[in-house]
This record gives sequence, C-alpha cells and structure tokens, in this order.
Amino acid sequence: MKKIIMSLLIILAINTFSFATVRTVIVSNFVFTPNVVNAVVGDTILWTWSVGTHTTTSVSIPLGATAWDAPMTSLNTTFSYKITTPGTYSYDCTFHAALFNMIGTINASSASVTQIGTTVNSFELKQNYPNPFNPTTNINFSIPKSEFVKISVYNILGKEVAVLSEEKLSPGSYNVKFDAANYSSGVYFYKISAGEFNSIKRMLLLK
Repeated sequence: MKKIIMSLLIILAINTFSFATVRTVIVSNFVFTPNVVNAVVGDTILWTWSVGTHTTTSVSIPLGATAWDAPMTSLNTTFSYKITTPGTYSYDCTFHAALFNMIGTINASSASVTQIGTTVNSFELKQNYPNPFNPTTNINFSIPKSEFVKISVYNILGKEVAVLSEEKLSPGSYNVKFDAANYSSGVYFYKISAGEFNSIKRMLLLK
C-alpha cells in the first residue's frame, strides 16, 4: 500500500510540474522585455540581467502574494519568483521607473489544463459553461493531432487579459478553467490557436 501511495504521489508531482513554465524577462537599459507576461499559478518568472544597474521591485500584488525587491546588476544577474496567487502583479525598476517608465506587469491565472478524452476527429472550441458565470467557468476544446495550443482571454477592447494554456498538447479533448475572481463584470472573448486552427467565442462575467 505504501508503494502504491508513493507511486501516486510521484505521478501527481510529475503532472503538476509539467504544467509549470519558466517565463524569462530580460532586464536592460531601460526596459523589461517583455514588459507584460501572462502566466499561471505554478509558473516561475525569471528576470535575467543584460546591462545597466536596475531592480525588479513589486509595486502592487494580489492579496496573499509575497512582495519582492531584487537588484539586477552584473553581480546579481538572475532573480526568480514563483507565482502562487492568481491576479495582476505590477513591478518596476526603482531607479528608472519615473524617468524612463521602466515598469512591468504579470497577469497570473489559476488555470490548469485537464485531458478528458483521447479520441477526437476534428479541431473544436466549445462554448464555455456556465455562461454567464461568476467567477469560474469551464472551456472545453479538442485537437485531433499534437499541436502547440494557446488559449487566450480578451476584454471587450480586444486586450489580452489572460493566457489559460500555452503548451504543446497530445491529440484529445481538454478542459481548462478560467477563474475571473480578479476581473470586472463584462463581456470577454476566448480564443484558441492550435497550428492553423483558430476560433473565438464570447462569454459573459456577471458579479
């Protein structure tokens, strides 16, 4: 029984780790590249120094998240931060935020992709359920062959506000949850990009 439990824990750890991604931000004069990062809980943000004397310093973070303040110099070339709480993280370089607008944003969702079937014949993006929703909803999609899949959420102005999936997936049908606890009521659009397949649907958040 102990061996079975240990095996299950190892499998769970591997599956959990497989969804985590390291997202790199280059720190140079006088910009973070990219300055907007979409991530999910479990991802690690890795700031990598290129040139200059800077910091990466949290300014506004979700409730429950941990603040940070790290120098980025030739002596401190990397700093990593693991996302543990969904929401919007704003940070800046304390030396250059005011003069050069050296700021950055991390949009973190609590999404995780779950495979719910293995045999599908075509690409498909289904309508989310429930819809309207508050604050969570399910999005199902299918891919008939292995593809790099990106599921994005956009606001009514067409601005990307969350990335729910950004990884290579095997053929099958999948479910991904969108947690909009930190978003305002309104119309949103979600889009799938998988190889040459693209599809967009509308959803409504009512709080």
